[in-house]
Amino acid sequence: MASKVVIFTVLLAFLMLLATSCMADDHGTVSKPNSPGEWCWPGMGYPVYPFPRCRALVKRQCAGAQIAESLRGDCCRQLAAVDDWCTCPALDSMRIGMYKELGVADPEGMTAMELFPRCQREVMDRAVASLPAFCKQDIPVGSGGVCYWLSYYQPH
Repeated sequence: MASKVVIFTVLLAFLMLLATSCMADDHGTVSKPNSPGEWCWPGMGYPVYPFPRCRALVKRQCAGAQIAESLRGDCCRQLAAVDDWCTCPALDSMRIGMYKELGVADPEGMTAMELFPRCQREVMDRAVASLPAFCKQDIPVGSGGVCYWLSYYQPH
């Protein structure tokens, strides 16, 4: 039994050494991102399925329905839990995920059609991009609480 513990400990130490050496660059230092936004990927800077309550809020907002204060609070708490630098990339990931859930294969190539009753693509895009302003949250890459990628939006 003791030999198994020793073998396991040696194997664990070797794996840790291997992992550390894989993370090091040519100078022997651990590489770091050039900017905080470089860590903004699903599962790293924000959840793989980001903002489930914000998804519900955006769908209601896009269709012109009333938004319960509890839903707004839940969404804003989920948004606040993500690093400011990752807010817009996470919202964009949420937006793309919502398109997939709605069965839209190529959202960039579609016209101003309805995604679901009373909700058009550009309305949903604007609702998603403006969630930081809706939640009164500052973002480092945007204007007035609206994500930068909305300015690139060109309706077809």
